[in-house]
Amino acid sequence: MNVLFLTHYDGFYGSSRSLMNLLQGLQKYDIKPFVVIPREGNFTNTLSASNIPYEITPIVNWVTEKSLSFNRKKQLVGDFHQSVKTIRQLVREWDIDIIYTNSSVSPVGRLVSMLERIPHIWHIREFGDLDHSLKWIFPKSISQELIKSSTEIICNSNAVKNYYFKSGRKRVHVVYNGIATRDQFDAFYSHKNEIRKQTDTIFGIIGTIKPKKGQKTAIKAISELYKRGLPVRLVIAGNGKKANVDQCKQLIETLNISNIVEYRGFVDDPYEIYFASNCLLMCSEYEAMGRVTVEAMSACLPVIGKNSGGTPEIIEQEKTGLLYNTFDELVEAMMRMVNNPEWRRQLGLEGWRVAKERFNIEDYASNIYEIIQLVLES
Repeated sequence: MNVLFLTHYDGFYGSSRSLMNLLQGLQKYDIKPFVVIPREGNFTNTLSASNIPYEITPIVNWVTEKSLSFNRKKQLVGDFHQSVKTIRQLVREWDIDIIYTNSSVSPVGRLVSMLERIPHIWHIREFGDLDHSLKWIFPKSISQELIKSSTEIICNSNAVKNYYFKSGRKRVHVVYNGIATRDQFDAFYSHKNEIRKQTDTIFGIIGTIKPKKGQKTAIKAISELYKRGLPVRLVIAGNGKKANVDQCKQLIETLNISNIVEYRGFVDDPYEIYFASNCLLMCSEYEAMGRVTVEAMSACLPVIGKNSGGTPEIIEQEKTGLLYNTFDELVEAMMRMVNNPEWRRQLGLEGWRVAKERFNIEDYASNIYEIIQLVLES
C-alpha cells in the first residue's frame, strides 16, 4: 500500500528523527512510503540516502507563537487552499491509500484526506502550548474537532493522550517512539563499556535552546555543585534563537563557570554527547515523550528528569534515573550521581535494558503497522 507521510519540519530533530525511524522500521512490511516536507535539509538528505521518495511543498501551520492580524489569517486561508491543492495532486499521482500526518501543528493532511475520501492517521508528538508556546490560529474547539475526526489517532505518550482526549476515547492509541533497533542497542552497550572512566562527573543536556527546555536551570544547578567543591562539568548541545543562546552564555559568565561548562551548539550525532557523559539532564518543563531521554538510556546513561509531561512514563525512580520537582531536588539528585558512581552505573545499565525492551524500532513499527491495518479494515 502507498502511504503519504506529511511532516511540517525540515530539521532532523525529535519528531523528524522519530518519523525516519518509523519509515526504516516499516521497510519489512507491505508499505511504500512517500514524504511531503516543506524544505530541503538534513531530513531530506536522510530520505535520499534511504531511497524514500519525497516532494518539497509548503505545509501550512495552524498554530503560531505570535498573535496574527485578521488580514494575516485571511491570507493563511489562501495558503491552506494552495497547499491542499498541491498535495491533492501528489495523492493522485502517487496513488496514495492512506495519509499520515506526523504532527499536530498542521491540518493540511486531514483536509486532503477528507477531500480525496481516503483514510487519515494523525500522529501527535507534542503538547503544542505547554512545550512550544504554540497557540491555535483559528478557534481551538474547531481545530481539535478536526483532529478527532481522523480515522485513527496516535499519541507518543499517555501524557499527550490525556492532554488532548478524554479517557476511554476510542481510536486513540499510545505508541512510544522507537529510537534504535535491538542490534543497535547492543552496539551502544558494547561501545559504552569500552570507554575509559573519567575523573569528573560530566552532565549532558541536549535540545533546542529555549526557556522551557531548562538549559538555564541546568547551568544554575551545575554552579551549585561547583561551589560545593564537586568535580563536575556540564556539556550543552543544541541550537536555538540567538537571544536564547546569548542568555545562556551570559548566565555562564555571570556565574563564573566558563571553565566547567561547554556549549557545543548543534551536533549531528547526539551519541557523541551521550558517550562522553555520565548522566543526562532532562530539565524540560513539559516534554511530550522525551526522545533524548530514551537515547541517553540506550547509551547506558542514567537520567535526571523533571517530574512532568511524559518524562515520568520513561524514568523509573531510583531504577533507571531520578525525578525531581524543585530546583533543590535537582541539585540533590545531581549530587547523588556524583557521589555514587557505581550506583550511577547500575542505573544506566538498567535504563539500557528498559529502553531496549520498550523503545526499539521493531516494536515501534509493528505497533504502527497494526494501526495502519485497522485503518484499512475500518
